[in-house]
Amino acid sequence: MRRAIVVAALALALATTAAGAVAVALGAASVTSESTDAPPAHAALGDVSPDDYCYVEAMIYYRVEETELARTLLRKDGVSADVSAHAQELLARDAAELDEFREWYVSWADARPVEPPEEGVCAGHGTDHAQMPGMPSWSRQRALADAAPPDAEREFVGILRAQNEGLAALVTLIIEADPHPRVAESAERVLAEASVDLEALERLAAALR
Repeated sequence: MRRAIVVAALALALATTAAGAVAVALGAASVTSESTDAPPAHAALGDVSPDDYCYVEAMIYYRVEETELARTLLRKDGVSADVSAHAQELLARDAAELDEFREWYVSWADARPVEPPEEGVCAGHGTDHAQMPGMPSWSRQRALADAAPPDAEREFVGILRAQNEGLAALVTLIIEADPHPRVAESAERVLAEASVDLEALERLAAALR
């Protein structure tokens, strides 16, 4: 019960962020944790550091932001087939990854630092991770929401390029910081995905010029 209360409090804290959808996503995880007596799937994986937890929390923010950007674009008429296909692929991948990260978020809750770290790989992210590398500003999110294709597609691709570059930089620091084995495995996969995504986004950007 105590863990469920902790996770619910974390979700409430996240509700004030630009990605309010993050709180909704994490709230679902807290309900699942409270409703079962089974031990959390990752509880016995060994020592988990605040940096490990930061990786999980950061990835949730990156993936939820990416999901919201893709949904914003796909609600528009006239989006090109190639950009639409890329957005759809991101939605499917992010949904699967978020299921895993939510589980870690719940079972590793005790590793969450009480205050935002002032040093280390997650320093400077702020209380809501809005200052993470590559996260779009509110004005840029608004520009995407207000634009019509092809300008909306250019904005979408540009935002994702910056976000993937920032994500890759952060994940590289995580890998170099000797993370938990499960974090290291996940981070290597995410870094490879970011490389593939950046190549795809470069191709899309060239086609939209």
